[in-house]
Amino acid sequence: MKIVAVFPFILLVLSFSQASGSDGISISAGPIISNLAPIDSVYENRFLTPGTSAGLAVDIDAPGILDFRITGEYFWKNSSPIGWDGELSAYMISIMPLVKYEVFNKLSVFAGAGGVFLSGKYSGTDDFGEYVEVEGSSAGFTFSIGTEVILLGPLSGRLEYRRSFADFKTDNAIIDGEESSIYPAAEVDLGSSQFCITFPVSLFGGSGSIF
Repeated sequence: MKIVAVFPFILLVLSFSQASGSDGISISAGPIISNLAPIDSVYENRFLTPGTSAGLAVDIDAPGILDFRITGEYFWKNSSPIGWDGELSAYMISIMPLVKYEVFNKLSVFAGAGGVFLSGKYSGTDDFGEYVEVEGSSAGFTFSIGTEVILLGPLSGRLEYRRSFADFKTDNAIIDGEESSIYPAAEVDLGSSQFCITFPVSLFGGSGSIF
């Protein structure tokens, strides 16, 4: 899964590298890290604290105010010594167009919305004392707002808030080590909120780009 998540970014950068100079397209990429918390109050009470996600963000910026962002993240949340005995991990890929506006020199604000794909697995004790293991994938909707400042040369810093909406339904799970059918199918709210910090580096076409 890690190779699947990273490979599209490599192809993306290579495919646009030749066009960036002549067409006015700029490309930047950088690491992204965030704290991610589920919206559903049931899971919020179990997790107790937000989990962590980390990955890569790629921006394709055409002339004007329109930006296009793709991010790939890995999210994990381990057992808590103060009450939660479960584990949760997921891969998340989001694609969204953004409107970006330069407020002051080197300082911009942005907002946008798009789609998100999630694939992961969960394990933990439910309300009935059974240890449940479930895995699957889902797609949903996400929106983002934030600000970005140019720090030094091609390096920028970005602070971003994201809110995602996604549901997952399954009729199969492993309960206390045995595969079991669930009827009616269980539906899970995978909605989440996260505060992200990203340090994008201008690769092609922008002011101070590396290439």
